[in-house]
Amino acid sequence: MTVKVDTNWTYNDIRTVVMENDLLRVIVMPDLGAKVWQITFKPLGKDLLWHHPRMKPRRLALHTVYDDHFFGGWDELYPNDIAEAIDGEMFPDHGEIWTLPWQYALERADEEEATLHMWVETPISATRLSKRITLRAGEAKLRFAHTIANLGRKPQPYLWKLHAAMAADEHSRIDLPARNMEVEGFGTPRTGRTSFAYQWPYAEDDSGAAHDMRWALPHSSGVSEFQYATDMQAGWCALTHTREGIGFGLSYDNEVLPTCWLFASYGGWRELQTVVLEPCTGYPVGLQDGIERGTHRILQPGETVSCAVIATVYEGLSAVSHIDEDGDVTGTAIETASGE
Repeated sequence: MTVKVDTNWTYNDIRTVVMENDLLRVIVMPDLGAKVWQITFKPLGKDLLWHHPRMKPRRLALHTVYDDHFFGGWDELYPNDIAEAIDGEMFPDHGEIWTLPWQYALERADEEEATLHMWVETPISATRLSKRITLRAGEAKLRFAHTIANLGRKPQPYLWKLHAAMAADEHSRIDLPARNMEVEGFGTPRTGRTSFAYQWPYAEDDSGAAHDMRWALPHSSGVSEFQYATDMQAGWCALTHTREGIGFGLSYDNEVLPTCWLFASYGGWRELQTVVLEPCTGYPVGLQDGIERGTHRILQPGETVSCAVIATVYEGLSAVSHIDEDGDVTGTAIETASGE
């Protein structure tokens, strides 16, 4: 069960790195914001990440509109989400880093382990971001080490967010240790209403009927939903394909990423079908709004923030009850799967 790395690939003129062991095949695109483009569980030939069915990745310019170039895969956002002016500077839609080419180098590449190091310095916020991805022999896990450093002389308001777009259908289930949820004023939620709060996992519609928000919906439902888990009890989230008994989970430092955003389109937004898992340093979508509320953060000059993240592909479960700090997943065995 050895590890292999190949840095000799390009895709649409995008430099591409392939990392694999006997369990996982991972494709990373340093030239497109260090995007993790593909995570394939090799024993089943199952791709866990979602790809836009009508677009292919390509190089992009700073200030590109994100929604019109949402290729899929796993992006990273900093220092903002919606395009907005902060301290007199206009920041791009979904931040600076998702369009930038990152530098990269292999720090280790042998049969037991490979580590890909990628880094970038931002043109507006004067920040250095670094990401190490490690794949070990015999593990269905990707281990990430992130650091963010303010290189400038001014405090930098920021949000930092993972943005993993997942393949999903009506047999997919979302689990996370959430309590309070805030639904944004977006889309066509299954409850028929937006801009309200509820206790995870059951949200009521205007008639008082409860909807189990853990369950994804079919494309035919025409639903789209955007919400925040504002007070996570632990640092993890997961999406399980209950019919196939395979899933994808993220575990991370809950002190660094205390909230988790969930964006879902079940045919309701641009005819797309995906669930996006988005652990984040704060909420809501507006950075200035969050600074005023005290729910977003400020990176002081010379300050560095670090966070370890583990992405795990697991089998044999219909629901997840916990993911520990080493990415080990526990939950309900597949025999007891049920849905809404």
